Amino acid sequence: MKVLDVFNYIDSFAPFSSQEEWDNSGHLLGSLNSEVTKAVVCLDVSNEVIDYAVKIGANLIVSHHPVIFSPVKTVTDDSYLYDALIHGISVISAHTNLDRAPGGVNDTLSELLSFRFQKVYDGSFPGFVNVCYAEKPFTAESLSSYLREKLSCAVSYCDTGEKITRIGLCTGAGADFIDDAIKLGCDAFITGEAKYHEFLEAKEKGISLFTVGHFESEIPVVKKLTDKLNNEFNCTVFCASPFAGTVITEK
Repeated sequence: MKVLDVFNYIDSFAPFSSQEEWDNSGHLLGSLNSEVTKAVVCLDVSNEVIDYAVKIGANLIVSHHPVIFSPVKTVTDDSYLYDALIHGISVISAHTNLDRAPGGVNDTLSELLSFRFQKVYDGSFPGFVNVCYAEKPFTAESLSSYLREKLSCAVSYCDTGEKITRIGLCTGAGADFIDDAIKLGCDAFITGEAKYHEFLEAKEKGISLFTVGHFESEIPVVKKLTDKLNNEFNCTVFCASPFAGTVITEK
């Protein structure tokens, strides 16, 4: 398989054209025509991930967060971009397009939490908030305990004192969508991270806000994306550390 084959496959279920205007998803490094023998799937491209890819002979990295986001003014020999290029490693990043895609980052977390959920796509709600339904009402305290148990994470929350049955969910830094969750009739909103004042504002607006960690909310999609690539390209999967990602080797 070539880098282009992987790019086209990801584009088929998480179209790169659906990314937000400010995003930088897509094929960001290397050649689309390069042959892929091994690949690493990860949340973030870092020095450790590049070193790991070099060590195992991987020539493609598929990341969630874009390897290039802010303008890059230099690429020197102390940068992981330089290391990737000199070792012939291409990078495809699928960020907001994978967040909102069916079966993507938000859906993966909703499924992991065993919530029945729906995605809302229209002019006002661009698919970044899942509306999840609890089988029985939660209190803020019991939902916090449930999240800690399911995700093995620390949870911060504010409590309006109301029972929680309808929950908005957006992974990562999703606090910008709290108002969308309110418009969708949610009693609570779960995201990866939020600022102190956003907790205060949420409570004033009558919605309980929960954060579970940016990394913790998004890392489950790495295994799911690996499985999809594995099934599509008939690869053998090797699990590594969460930060190094998951290795796929073509059979």
